[in-house]
Amino acid sequence: MRILIKIFDFYIQSSIHVAFAVFCLLQITVVSNQQQLNNHYSFCVFFGTVLGYNFLKYFEYLKKKNIWNKKYFTIIGVSALAGLGFLFSFYFLQHAVQLLLLISGLFVLVYTFLRKYGWFKLFFVSFVVTFITVYIPFQTTKWLPLDFYINIIQRFLILISLLIPFEIMDSKTDDKSLNTLPQLFGIESTKLFGILLIIPFIILEFLKLHPSYLVLPIGIITVTFINFTEWNRNQYYTSFWVENVPILWWLMLVFLQ
Repeated sequence: MRILIKIFDFYIQSSIHVAFAVFCLLQITVVSNQQQLNNHYSFCVFFGTVLGYNFLKYFEYLKKKNIWNKKYFTIIGVSALAGLGFLFSFYFLQHAVQLLLLISGLFVLVYTFLRKYGWFKLFFVSFVVTFITVYIPFQTTKWLPLDFYINIIQRFLILISLLIPFEIMDSKTDDKSLNTLPQLFGIESTKLFGILLIIPFIILEFLKLHPSYLVLPIGIITVTFINFTEWNRNQYYTSFWVENVPILWWLMLVFLQ
């Protein structure tokens, strides 16, 4: 049992789970819009997320600690493999897509300077993930339908809502000078903000040519997670359960749509 727990912890801490969640957000765009997408781009997104998240989570820490620590050395190994996988897949992409991915890489580097702006980083992360999972995939089409703009807004809104539990959970350790949303407006007001964003997320779906009713259960699940978020919940509440929402959404699209 202890071995299984260690494997599970490593799966979470090495950013494989969050990478799979971002991968699923990309697949949601592909499936719901009946797009054809180069599989190498999907692999790039997965491997790039592992690499990017591990860089953001551990780089500053590893500069001050021993990288030969077994736990972090293994994470470095996973990150190195992810980097190789990213480069291999990147080679097979169109030049225009490669350029856009490089721009998203710059966004990751910029984020390291934005951490001190607590209220802003929530929107910045939502923007970057929207850019990667909606904007870039649509650039392979010759014309941009109305659904493209709806998808952009929807994805941005749902990502903000899904990140609200993280903001609340982090509020117990965040420096008071960060001015995160829970620090500025309180936990209950922050929850209300995330819940209200689900309303336009759902309404916008029915402006599409082919709306999906699956946004309703996804919206309800997201609202439920926000409502039951407390700063003292187990870390897996956000790092596993909340991050499962995009995975569940994709599976529902594949098997129920």
